[in-house]
Amino acid sequence: MAEQLADEQDGRTVYRRNMLAALQRRELLRVAGQLSEELGKPFAEVQPHEPIQGRLVRAVEMTNDRHALIERSRDFTLVPWRPVLERHIGKNVSGIMRESGINWTIGRQRSGPTIS
Repeated sequence: MAEQLADEQDGRTVYRRNMLAALQRRELLRVAGQLSEELGKPFAEVQPHEPIQGRLVRAVEMTNDRHALIERSRDFTLVPWRPVLERHIGKNVSGIMRESGINWTIGRQRSGPTIS
């Protein structure tokens, strides 16, 4: 309740509907803060329908999942990891953030291989 993840109703603890999403976002921001210090760059959170471009640096392990660290010239972002990205670490990637995930394009060329 102190962290605003639950409420008390009629003497019972009722967890908020978005509790899990809120905890996952807190962890994302905590890890992003640590990486920001390590990389010397600010974290930029990606919004739905926003294009993503940069170099795929590595996978970042979190409590429940993995994220891809995408480094750009002035900042970096963390996006959901896909196992197929493993072989593309160190390469330039681009994609569009969608509700269901990210449609990736690997390499600099526009007509490069895509990963859906």
